[in-house]
Amino acid sequence: MIKTEKPQMCFLQETKCNSITLGNILTKAWPGCRSVAVDASGASGGLVIAWNSQEVTLSDFHASHHLIQAEFHIRGTNIHGNLSNVYFPQDTGRKIALLETIETLNGNRRFPLWVIAGDFNMITQIKEKKGGRARLEPEAASFKDFIQSTSLIDMPFCNGTFTWSNRRAGKHQIASKLDRFLISDNATNLGGDLSAAILAHTGSNHWPIALQWQRPGDATKRPFRFEGFWLSHPAFKDFVSTTWASFVPPEGSKMFKFQQKLRFLKGHLKRWNREIFGNIFTAHKELNQELAELHQKIINEGYTEEALNQERCISSQLEERRN
Repeated sequence: MIKTEKPQMCFLQETKCNSITLGNILTKAWPGCRSVAVDASGASGGLVIAWNSQEVTLSDFHASHHLIQAEFHIRGTNIHGNLSNVYFPQDTGRKIALLETIETLNGNRRFPLWVIAGDFNMITQIKEKKGGRARLEPEAASFKDFIQSTSLIDMPFCNGTFTWSNRRAGKHQIASKLDRFLISDNATNLGGDLSAAILAHTGSNHWPIALQWQRPGDATKRPFRFEGFWLSHPAFKDFVSTTWASFVPPEGSKMFKFQQKLRFLKGHLKRWNREIFGNIFTAHKELNQELAELHQKIINEGYTEEALNQERCISSQLEERRN
């Protein structure tokens, strides 16, 4: 999912591992990222914030079993703010205590901008739950008071409501909005377009969620990117060597000539990628699209026996292609 979504920051909850194991996983999944983590307690808990250090800097960390907090700065801008990654406990009393701790920590924060996100393990109103007992738990009122007293906006999702499901169908299905983004009301002063969405997933009973800020004037052209799987093709190295040697750049400085040869090579690599890997990845892309459409239907309508079977079938085909 990190490779697909290409986030600038990533919040994870309930990692169920220690920071060393998590660091090894992130090194493979997101080379070059930085991270700060809270170890799991046995087989439960665990938190991490990972970020692209070329785009964002984080500092002044505060961490506990259920919270990681930091200040952030978006490089190349004057935007500074605060981040909170949360994983709330099950017990009502501990939930309320954690809300009070977070409010106290951020009462005198240095920067007004604040984004708090994660698994809150509670809802604010009954329409945020489907199935099961149709009642609000005692902590719901405290949660609503917290959002109002801290001047936070509960970001609505553009494509659904529920972020957690017990992955059962029919009358046995229970779904809730346990995960969310809360942002300070001054975030609207940033300009551009701020939106939240529920993402497709496989394997977890929580749907991943994404907060996207489309900056004013953002370019949409996709930059050139070297793909690691190219190295698996037996003809790749010869192709690069032959292509590089075949182009004689126009006169200029050594750096100018080097840049021109790189530009020539990039154009040929893009075309080579389409010709060699295009057919292989078309089927893979179609399966991913089919799975994403199925998940969107589940987000809107909930699980059915048919949807569960379809999900297993498509996931199995994708797994076979990975192997």
